[in-house]
Amino acid sequence: MTDPTLPQKVLVVDADRSVGQGLKGTLEKYNIKVDLAPDLSSALYLYNQNLYPVVLVDLLFEELPGLVLIQRWRSHEVHDKRHAGFIVMSGNRNTHEASDRRLVEELEDIEMIHKPINPLHLLPLFKRFMQIRQRRIKFGEISAQALKLAGHPDTFQAAVDFVKANMKDLGPRGSDLLREVLEMQKKWRKALDVVEDVLTQKPSSLSALNHKGRLLLKLGKPHEALRVMEVADKQAPANIQRINEMAIAYLETKMPDQSVSKMRELLRYHPDKPDIKFDMFARLQEYGYDDHAISLCKDTTDPLEVVRHYNNKGVALAKSGNVEGAIMEYERALRFFPKYKENYRILYNIALAHLSFKTRSHYEVALEYVHQCLELNRGFDKAQKTKELISEQLNKKGRAV
Repeated sequence: MTDPTLPQKVLVVDADRSVGQGLKGTLEKYNIKVDLAPDLSSALYLYNQNLYPVVLVDLLFEELPGLVLIQRWRSHEVHDKRHAGFIVMSGNRNTHEASDRRLVEELEDIEMIHKPINPLHLLPLFKRFMQIRQRRIKFGEISAQALKLAGHPDTFQAAVDFVKANMKDLGPRGSDLLREVLEMQKKWRKALDVVEDVLTQKPSSLSALNHKGRLLLKLGKPHEALRVMEVADKQAPANIQRINEMAIAYLETKMPDQSVSKMRELLRYHPDKPDIKFDMFARLQEYGYDDHAISLCKDTTDPLEVVRHYNNKGVALAKSGNVEGAIMEYERALRFFPKYKENYRILYNIALAHLSFKTRSHYEVALEYVHQCLELNRGFDKAQKTKELISEQLNKKGRAV
């Protein structure tokens, strides 16, 4: 008979298959199915395809550190998958560093255990994590209701009053929810006051330090934000959210080298999401650091990947009617690898975008881009025909080309 206080299935993420295999026999006697993920691709696939109440992850999982993988799953696009109970498996009592322990504390609701694992010792832990999962789900439902109210100016104060009235029942997470409610209406200063109250009671809270740094950044105080985030980052350096915020703060304080260093960390932690680097290139360019964007691009990206990404993005924008946005995306590609032979595709699409404006000046610009396109690919028939059509249009307007 199935015990409702135990999970029906668990996921074990460990390159060493013997770890999961050693748990299977005993746990299956308790009607707990054990799925094994010896590599990152299978871990991501299984987690996406199933709902696991409890997941065991190797701390030193080689492809992606266990605590990083947990953070990725904590922000899963499917809300219910964010609330799994996570157990981190360490090789022995001396292998994990203080930074790992601090990150476990910061992320909350994570248990660290040591190998070898006695499967019978997992049963009470599973039961506890089933309860934790239910509490997290319940709190998530309450948070969703409060944030929905907070999203509208007319009901914002009702959301604040609701959270304050239930602060005792909400427990330590109540302050976090109050901060989120205030942030919904961009009440950065008041949200920071809530965080300062938490730090007064618990100065060692890395989570509160992280929120303080982020809010200082919102308040236009990047240097102060960095000082706070660097303190937290030194203690627990693998917090994905903090790394991203520090990358922004370094740009705000005109330290692009440090920002790129943080961006590279983020890329290591998202090997299955190669497109995020294009957001990084764009961010660097928006702050005026083209050289850094180009350098990062050349270190991380194949030229054909650049052409395909910006070409697809530009085409999608053009189809939606945002022709100026499309041209901007096309031109981004040319900055990275200006002499790349496949750029003829980008050049041709820029020409088409300019033609859509149907003015003499845009026809002339389009013709120049078609010429550049044909210099890279003289056999491109579409471009040759487009060149002839543009020439005809300009001739009709009284100017031979």
